[in-house]
Amino acid sequence: MKERVISGVTIAVILIVIWLFFFKSIVFDLFFAILAAMACFELTRCIGLKNKYVQVVAIAFAFAWVLGIAYPSRIPMSALVILFVIFVCLMAVTNYPEIEFQHMAGTIYAAVVVPTAFAMGPVIGDLYKTYEFLDLRECQFFVWYVVASSLFTDVFAQLSGMAFGKHKVTPKLSEKKTLEGCIGGVVVVFFLNLLWYFLYVHFFATKPFGVPLWFCCLMSPFMSVASMFGDLTASLIKRNYNIKDYSKLIPGHGGIMDRFDSVIMVLPMFYAFIAIFGSVGV
Repeated sequence: MKERVISGVTIAVILIVIWLFFFKSIVFDLFFAILAAMACFELTRCIGLKNKYVQVVAIAFAFAWVLGIAYPSRIPMSALVILFVIFVCLMAVTNYPEIEFQHMAGTIYAAVVVPTAFAMGPVIGDLYKTYEFLDLRECQFFVWYVVASSLFTDVFAQLSGMAFGKHKVTPKLSEKKTLEGCIGGVVVVFFLNLLWYFLYVHFFATKPFGVPLWFCCLMSPFMSVASMFGDLTASLIKRNYNIKDYSKLIPGHGGIMDRFDSVIMVLPMFYAFIAIFGSVGV
């Protein structure tokens, strides 16, 4: 537990420094690209992909894909995804049985789906360029709101489960996850998000907040539940391949996929909701 706490505090400090001092800089975008590349490495190793050429290309694509979404160019990113998928399929056909279907599908998931989720960090930071009711500082708040909701839900769900947990939610995927813990995580994070909202509005906002309080209150439980499903999705993959952790990169936590699995689900979900909110003009 001591090792886990020290690692958790270190991660929190790194995240806060990047969020406070490097928001909307190349460092901020590179951070998400590096997370995507490392997650891709962990996933391709988890699924047993032994072809190093395909693995290296997948990791490089995962890194470039995040930056491609953050910095659109004249080359359509959709075209690059198509070419990458074709490449993986061709490699699977020409290298069977070294590369089986599960390797092909898992590699596409690791290099396209997961990095797309991480890319929503820079995209959320740029929402003020799309919607006039938002400004740069509000988008900075959103990044904190989303990432903090994901990580704090995990923390307080675990603490609540340790204190009150009796009823298992998904014993085959996560033995320690309980209904009481899930409820505790949702409730505590809801009140924390109210605190973040009022602190921002009263001390940091430069204009009336473009998103009403009811929207943030509605989003909070959705994000907490989504973070739990992100965690369970990562656990599903681990159980399928009979591993405990994706790597030992973070002492007491595991790998990038072990620590940021909940963020992978929450970032795209929040983007989808805020895009709908901005489009319908609620």
